[in-house]
Amino acid sequence: MSMRQRLSDLATPAFVINRHAFRRNCELAQTSAHANGIYRLRPHVKTHKTREGCLIQAGIGSDVRDGAPASEGELRTSNAVRKFAVRLSVAPQILRSHHLLSFIPQWSDSSYLTEMASQHKCGPFGDILLGIPICKSKLSAIGRLKSDLASATNNEGVIHLLIDNAQQVEFLEDFIVNSPSANVKWSVFLKIDSGYHRAGVTCDSRGVSVATKIIDSSCLILKGLYSHCGHSYSVNDKLEMEKVTEDDHNVILEFLKILSDQLEYHGSSFDTFLLEVSVGSTGSMSCHKKLSTPNNVDLHPGNYVFYDRQQLFTGACTNESYIAGFVLARVIGHYDDDVRNAIMIDAGATALTKEGTPQGGMCAVFGRPDLECYRMSQEITMIRLRDGCDAPFPFEDFPLGSTLLLLPNHSCLAAACFDTYYVVDEMGGQLSSTCSVVDTWIPVKGWA
Repeated sequence: MSMRQRLSDLATPAFVINRHAFRRNCELAQTSAHANGIYRLRPHVKTHKTREGCLIQAGIGSDVRDGAPASEGELRTSNAVRKFAVRLSVAPQILRSHHLLSFIPQWSDSSYLTEMASQHKCGPFGDILLGIPICKSKLSAIGRLKSDLASATNNEGVIHLLIDNAQQVEFLEDFIVNSPSANVKWSVFLKIDSGYHRAGVTCDSRGVSVATKIIDSSCLILKGLYSHCGHSYSVNDKLEMEKVTEDDHNVILEFLKILSDQLEYHGSSFDTFLLEVSVGSTGSMSCHKKLSTPNNVDLHPGNYVFYDRQQLFTGACTNESYIAGFVLARVIGHYDDDVRNAIMIDAGATALTKEGTPQGGMCAVFGRPDLECYRMSQEITMIRLRDGCDAPFPFEDFPLGSTLLLLPNHSCLAAACFDTYYVVDEMGGQLSSTCSVVDTWIPVKGWA
């Protein structure tokens, strides 16, 4: 790929990353958490699933300027970054072929993970949490990965699993006792439901029962609690968001108290204050504060690296300059008639998905709040002036064959539609289809 290639030269649809916004979003997330007394970040990498994105999330340089990559070991100089302990949460796809961070296809098996963990003295690449509850079919791949990571880090690296059911404890124990390293305990987090009502144990006696089963296990270590504040995605009022996160924290604190009381009643010496607590979501990221306990707290946003129309609604990002993930599309139709008064572009559900947002609409045109994407099928989207406007469509702004940038409703899903990301590096106000492509990132694809 020529480094002089412009976005307008690309075949469409294509996924575009603005690295400038990506990097700024990562640094601002740490600054925001720091201001709220949280000094540990466990960002989720499922939004981008790339090697380069992980390096930036970890506060390690991965810039490409004028074709020359910076040293991957060069830490960024921001004080906020230097004060942080950064770890990673991952999605199941990244376990494919038993390598968590093997983001360069020509690298085999787990060589990339082991190299990165060794190069950066473990760091974020040696402390990994699989961000959904574990299932039995993934245990063999995880076992091999654990072995590779241990070899690369002198047994310092760790992979944490999520549990929210007593049966998961049982099949984990069965697997571990029959494995070559049966004497090594596996680290787990208990996934709790703090209000989103998706995954997680209930924060009552039923959840306590699963927690104590883990604590009593000879094969497992209860490392911490994990709560996802996903119900924040429907909130776009600052005071209401603060109330959501306060309620989230109160549920966690109450669960810790119930668990502690139960353990004390049964004479257990397990100290719940040693449990790590992982909280948050992109929507609620700026409102989470340190819990009023000695527990170590970390924040685990994911979508914050790209943002999207959903997060414009929540207020997690305040304007389009924070958006770092776009779909590039080309104008393929002009319809200058009384019924349509619209244009057609060559990106539809297979490039953007049909994920909705509270604002409505299929997606949005970057920099054009006067337009709406009102109709979508598999391969195309129709764009018109917003409802209530009887003026002629500005066809002259969108010649046939020209390109435009779209804001996905949900960037995680849109990004997953593509096997290559084209990277630009521009201030938000300077972003356009004429920008030069400075790099390509290759995401992990497939299923574990």
